[in-house]
Formats: sequence, structure tokens, C-alpha cells
Amino acid sequence: MSAVADGSRRAGEWSTWGRARPRSAVLHLDTAAVGRSSTATLTAVAQHAQLEAEVGGYVAEERATATLDAVRRDVATLLGTDPEGLAFVESATAALAALVGAWPMPPGGRVGVPAASWGPNLEILEHHGLRTEGLAVDDDGVLDLDQLERRLRVDPPHALLIDQVVAHRGLIQPAQSVAALGRAHGVPVWVDAAQALGQVPVAAGDAVFATSRKWLTGPRGVGMLAVAPAYRDTLRVRPHAKLPDLPPVLHLQSGEAHVAGRVGLGVAVREHLDLGPERVAERLAEVGRLTREAVSSVRGWGVARPGAPAGAITSIVPTAGQSVVRTSARLLGEHAILTTACLPWRAPRELSWSRGQAMVRLSPHVDLTDADLERLCRALTTW
Repeated sequence: MSAVADGSRRAGEWSTWGRARPRSAVLHLDTAAVGRSSTATLTAVAQHAQLEAEVGGYVAEERATATLDAVRRDVATLLGTDPEGLAFVESATAALAALVGAWPMPPGGRVGVPAASWGPNLEILEHHGLRTEGLAVDDDGVLDLDQLERRLRVDPPHALLIDQVVAHRGLIQPAQSVAALGRAHGVPVWVDAAQALGQVPVAAGDAVFATSRKWLTGPRGVGMLAVAPAYRDTLRVRPHAKLPDLPPVLHLQSGEAHVAGRVGLGVAVREHLDLGPERVAERLAEVGRLTREAVSSVRGWGVARPGAPAGAITSIVPTAGQSVVRTSARLLGEHAILTTACLPWRAPRELSWSRGQAMVRLSPHVDLTDADLERLCRALTTW
């Protein structure tokens, strides 16, 4: 069976995933921004919001205790932690801000980061007075583990911050190996799993943060932060007289929160677990490969870093002077294809405004079909 035929057959196997979502005339190739929630997830959110209006927000939350406890257990499982090590916040960005604010870091502490790191993460570190230091990578931007090991022996930073899956172009970093090296040398590793959770198995960092709204296709407004047991008692947390026995990590959790979103996340996570995370990861890797194969021959476009290890995310760069901002807008406005225009602020250590480095990001989910790819390629040729 040819690769195309096999991909088409497998797309058919995943078609029920797409049918479980509201129908749309838009071709959603933007999961890396916001995934498409299922109808069941949206219904759960709406029902809890309705209950809040009927009986009061706090009463509704109390009635949902068993549901929320199950959500905590399921998400903790995906993040490789236990329920007491998990805090729910509003987003991955809020999770990192909470982590940095609570972590016992000296003034001007040093955090090692790869060149492809997410720009807003770097802004949070710098806002808290921390210094970011570059880590050695190869030509594709992949962390050089041998050089990292030497760095950790000779001149270790106070922490490492690793994007397990790079947001702007889908590069997959060897985060699990980095976490192991960090533990061996006593350097904590923080893993940004915003693009990893729901796409690939999440690396077991000393702290892991992620979001509901991307590959898990849960609601917006829900993020999560997990901290390993060895660091929980060292966190600098604000005491709560109302809840004196609260575990340290739960002190970082937002109380006034989108509880309906957490309920909806529970449905999305259960759907993901029922499908099988390994099967989903395998299919998403195939989706990324098929996408790169399809767009690689489109006139005027090239795949960004085609040799780098990547999953479902594909980014393409213009080779004929096209504007990626106008292209992304035109794809949506004229062809009903949703993508993201990635500008240098997303990875300022790797991309340069002066060199005009920008790309269009494509991030389909498991229900991608050959017809979807044909539609995309036709639209890209009309610039």
C-alpha cells in the first residue's frame, strides 16, 4: 500500500473524531493555537455554567467535587505526577508565572534555554529578574546533550527551561533526556508542555506546565502546573488561613477560576485517554509527515527546517517574497483555512526581525484527510 493510500485509510479511521465536533466550513489547521473541542466537552462546560446560574457558583463547584477530583487524577496521570502535585490555573503562561514566583531562585538567577524557546516565556523570566543563558544546539535547533552534560558539570545554571515541542515550528526536543541529565547534576528542569500535552508523551520534568486548549482540545482558560515531590516543600507560597492544610502546590492554584472549563477539560481528557495517547501520538506524527510531504512541492513555499524532528506541526516559509501575515489572512478570508502567522517575537533567540524571518504554521489534528491537504495546497498556489 502506498504512503498516500495508507494515510487516507488511517484518516478514515479517525473521522469519528472530527464528527464528534461541531460542523464547520472552516478547515482548522491551527490546533497549536486552539484545538476544536468536542460537542460533549462544550456541553459539559455549558451545563456547569447553567448550574452556576441556577444554584450559585460555589454551590455548583461543590456539587462537582467528584468530577473535579477525577479531572485532577486524569491530568496528573498525563503529566506524570500525583494529584497533590498539580495546580490548575488559567493558562500555561499563568502557570510559568506562578512557578517562577514560587521557585526558590536567587536574585539574578540563571536559567538555561535553547535558541528556539517561546518568546513570552523568556519575557516572564526576565520580568522576574532572572537571566536567560543559551544552551548549545545543532543546526536544526535540537539540544546537544553531550554539550549540555558538560555545561551542567562545569557551569550549571540554576534551572533549565525546555519547550518540549517548539511552538513556532514543531521541533521536538529530547526533553526526557534533558530531565534525566538535570536530575543527575542537581539542576531542576522546567518543561513547557503546552504543545506536547495531547500530542506526545510529556517528559517528566521537575516542573511541567501546559494548557487545556491545544492538542487535548479542551476549553480555553484552563492551564496546569505540576511540581515534582522533591521541590514542593521548597516553594515560596502564600499561606491560606482558610485552608491551612493545603498541599504546597495547590497554594499556586487559582481559586476564582473557570470551573466550568475544568469540568469540560475532564471530558476532553477522558476522550483522549479512551482513544489511547500512544495511538493519538502515532497518528499525529503521521499527520505531520503527510503535511510536510504535501506542502514541500508547493511553488513559492518551503518547509522550515525540514530535517528537524517534528510531530504534527509544520511551518512553511515563503520563497518568493510573500507576506506570511497576508497569506494567513487570505487563507482564512478567501479559502476558509485557519492557520497562524508566526513572527519573530515567538522565538526571538532563533528568529530575527531584521532578516524578515516569519512562517505560516499548519497544525492539523488526527482527522486530517487527503482532501484537506489538496485544498490547502491549491490555496497556497494562488498567491
